[in-house]
Amino acid sequence: MSLHPNNPHQGRYDFTRLCRYYPALQAFVITTAAGDSSIDFSLAAAVQALNAAILASDYQVTFWQLPPGYLCPPIPGRADYLHYAADLVAELTGEAKAQGKQFRLLDLGCGANCIYPILASRSFGWRAVGSDIDNTALKVAGAIVKANTNLKGLIELRLQPKATELLFGIIQPGEYFDISVCNPPFYASAAEAAAANQQKWQKLGKANNGRNFAGTANELWCEGGEVAFIKKLIADSSLFAGQVGWFTSLVSQQKHLPALVAQLRRLAVAEVRQIKMQHGQKISTILAWRFS
Repeated sequence: MSLHPNNPHQGRYDFTRLCRYYPALQAFVITTAAGDSSIDFSLAAAVQALNAAILASDYQVTFWQLPPGYLCPPIPGRADYLHYAADLVAELTGEAKAQGKQFRLLDLGCGANCIYPILASRSFGWRAVGSDIDNTALKVAGAIVKANTNLKGLIELRLQPKATELLFGIIQPGEYFDISVCNPPFYASAAEAAAANQQKWQKLGKANNGRNFAGTANELWCEGGEVAFIKKLIADSSLFAGQVGWFTSLVSQQKHLPALVAQLRRLAVAEVRQIKMQHGQKISTILAWRFS
């Protein structure tokens, strides 16, 4: 299984090119035992520099900076999700290609990185709304949007005032989105998130430095984990059936899919899609559904 054919991030990173667009990345470039250029992916500063370089070189986003501890997502995987999302939108609208400001995306939990709205705006010219319960994250995302003039007028950020809600308080009366995207918190507790973090360090053969690879508490876990989060999203989506073309969510654990699909069947949705994605050894699924 490979990346979406329209995903521009195929193959290995071209560090020579990336450093040309973002010279600060050069300080983190290392030579592997095989003689290839890479970075130490356990270093948060290195990963952030790599992302900033990709955004500068491929999307002309010249300022992208996160505070310590916030989720720093892998851009190739996020781009893959959006290219599949664009396929769904084009199919539903009957367009050969979903391109332009007439299309709108809703990102539930955009975080400080704001990566889905940024990629959607720069890749497809879409307008996007990013929501989050973390006001600090939204302030950081807002600073990123403000600093890049090519994002002006394309991205709006909204604070979710109730931590227990997803769509209520965000989707406004009479408003329509072609598609919603979501990266739900993977874990059911802080302890589960910490255990997964420890496993990552062990796989790298390194001692845990006391930090998560990336992510605040809100980004990493919620009561009931991703399955409870997505079940809540599915239940609420029926009340906004006429205001969103496709609802979608990333599902990281395949064992959760049968229960989620069964819930969708009980709601009598018009269509359910399961789109598999693989990045390295990690396999995830985009669960998508629509009501009309």
